[in-house]
Amino acid sequence: MTRTSSKGARRGRGDGPSAGKLAAGFALALGLCAASGPAMAQKGNEVTVRLVGAYSLGAKAALEMATAWAKQLKLPGIRVDPGIDPAEYDVIAEGAESAQRLRVSVAMHGNDNGVEPLLRGSADIWMATRQVAEFDLDRMRAAKVPNLPTLAQFQTPGIENVVALAPLAVVVNRKNPVDALTLGQIKDMFQGRVTSWAQVGGPSNLPIGLYSLGPAVGVTNVFCATVIGNPDSKKCLDSFARLAAPPTGNLDELSDNVAGNMAGIGFNGFAFRRSAKALGIMNECGVPIDPSLFRAKTEEYPLINRMYFYVAPNRPVPPQVKDFMRVALGPAGQAAVAAAGLGNLAPSKADSDYGDSRLEAAHDAMDGKRTRVRAPDVRAFEAAIAGAERLSITFRFQAGTDNLDSRAEEDLARLVALMQTPEYSSSGVNLIGFSGVAGDYAENRTLSRERASAIRDRLVAAGIKDVNAIGVGPAAAVACNLDPNTATLNQRVEVWIRKKS
Repeated sequence: MTRTSSKGARRGRGDGPSAGKLAAGFALALGLCAASGPAMAQKGNEVTVRLVGAYSLGAKAALEMATAWAKQLKLPGIRVDPGIDPAEYDVIAEGAESAQRLRVSVAMHGNDNGVEPLLRGSADIWMATRQVAEFDLDRMRAAKVPNLPTLAQFQTPGIENVVALAPLAVVVNRKNPVDALTLGQIKDMFQGRVTSWAQVGGPSNLPIGLYSLGPAVGVTNVFCATVIGNPDSKKCLDSFARLAAPPTGNLDELSDNVAGNMAGIGFNGFAFRRSAKALGIMNECGVPIDPSLFRAKTEEYPLINRMYFYVAPNRPVPPQVKDFMRVALGPAGQAAVAAAGLGNLAPSKADSDYGDSRLEAAHDAMDGKRTRVRAPDVRAFEAAIAGAERLSITFRFQAGTDNLDSRAEEDLARLVALMQTPEYSSSGVNLIGFSGVAGDYAENRTLSRERASAIRDRLVAAGIKDVNAIGVGPAAAVACNLDPNTATLNQRVEVWIRKKS
């Protein structure tokens, strides 16, 4: 693949990358955001798909997805044309023996600048590092965008598409004996209420050295929203105590600085931990959640953010956009997500000791150490996981309903495809439904079983025959039920695979 340069490049607006940084930006998974968006027309035999929004999705993931799509269409002549605006580029592909020409136009001008061009028809896909919110629609009303969809229409599976996960790691020096912190402790460190490692069980007489990424870096958005509780990154960073070094936009540099300072602590994307140590996150029930990619994929790890491709709810989706979305959500697109340093949605298996740790937690809950559950449900859970391996696929639901959410709908297709591969075609599936603790215990157990059974019926209808479904209510919680922000994670259906001899 070759990249050609454009003439007369001008400086971008806002926090967008300069022209000299654009090529380097393709190597970053999480980066800067700017302001505004393009409109590309379709000409002759040229097929065009236009993406606008987040830099952290556009800089590399969208580039690799477009390249994978071109290769599937057997268009080997692939090049990247940087735009006049340094936050824009086109991937162009054509074949020597074909009149077909493909153009994927990408404009990385930030989350907030994607929804309006999508709804006005000057873009096909909005790249977003957060879920659409009512305030997005309020801004569109103020901008007098016609025929606004409702929030529920925007959040419909197929309109809302989860394409990646952005797990965040809190990193320290490898010699630091602290292995886990609560989110509250991390917040207090960065806002200066905790100033010594001794206050959180670390070495005495060791002051805390804070390191931060800049306000325009995507990781900072996740950290500020989930840990500090302020989604405004600039105001969030203003609340930080004195840093050991100025904020940086270089993710590798941050981890290297922390790794070289015994007192250091910072935050970064999973893919950029380098030689620093990632801390576990202690939940409100006192249970540490390890910073593993598997726990991130199941969304049990608390510092995780979904990333989305939205199509417009208020007009038909063009065939070429459907085709690009098929690639983005499929194996080639998810490989591109991983190459961009983000968490992909490809199914993966837990470590061999994962089942033992979950069973221990279930017995603790039965003993009343955390959430009291009933012995028959713990025994049913134990029987269901005996000799089975858990997949990262975890089915969750739209808020207040029994309908699968947008990620779960795609995961259902991924599970069907996995079970049809030679490695898994002779295996069986155990679906285990779980619930929270609020309300009547028996009703919660029944609901957990009904949700698992509904997924079993869809798998059987898709040709997967050996599927069992049970419900065990609140047994073996993966999140603290005492915290309303995380308790909803316990309302889920897990997938465990039985390998036949």
